Amino acid sequence: MPLPRYVLAPTYLTDGVFGWQLNRAGLYLDCHETFAENFDRDVEAAMDWAEQIIGTRQDWRHTREGGPERWIAADDRTAAGTDVLRSIEPGTLLVAVGPGASGKSTFAAQAGIVTVVCLDSLRQQLGGDAGDQALTPAAVIEQNILLEKHLSEGTPLYLDSTNVEVRIRAELVERARRHGRPVVTLRFLPHLDTCRARNAARPANRRVPDDVLAWQHSLALAATPKALLAEGFTAAHDIVTPL
Repeated sequence: MPLPRYVLAPTYLTDGVFGWQLNRAGLYLDCHETFAENFDRDVEAAMDWAEQIIGTRQDWRHTREGGPERWIAADDRTAAGTDVLRSIEPGTLLVAVGPGASGKSTFAAQAGIVTVVCLDSLRQQLGGDAGDQALTPAAVIEQNILLEKHLSEGTPLYLDSTNVEVRIRAELVERARRHGRPVVTLRFLPHLDTCRARNAARPANRRVPDDVLAWQHSLALAATPKALLAEGFTAAHDIVTPL
């Protein structure tokens, strides 16, 4: 299912007031007066405003072709839900990519994925506290043992951790290749404000520090499906999360 096409354009509003208008698939959504005197900053603020309405980060393309200046949300990605799992080959390593509180674990539960390796769960098993980051090195060792086991056996596996760093993903791709297994990534990228709200609702020991959450979100934003395919993944899907 293609993502909706969004168009963000500067325009004159009522009574000569200049501002921005957001349209979806040719239908009017909302408008707003200018945000900043500096036009570049105004563009950035308008994009942020539009993404809060849309509910997810967008890849905006600037164009003047065939009309006035405007920004169009890239619509060549694939919006996926749990139905994406129907196309997954046997023995596939599914790698979630996304900041904390972006919906990775919820997706696994809704999809009914049987075999899940989750760092939170491993920390809980090892030390009785899913949020104790001091347990992370030991949890990663256990995660890698389980990865090797399932990859060697050809068991489909969902890796439920942030995986926002390129070096981490490179190791996972290499592991899958050594075993001749497909490796598919699912990117979760709701708006940062959505992640912050969900994060704040977590128990204190499970909350990600705000600066870390923003860092994770920026790295996930850079991990476009095109970039992920270039890293060696068999396929890459955006799991679009509502605001």
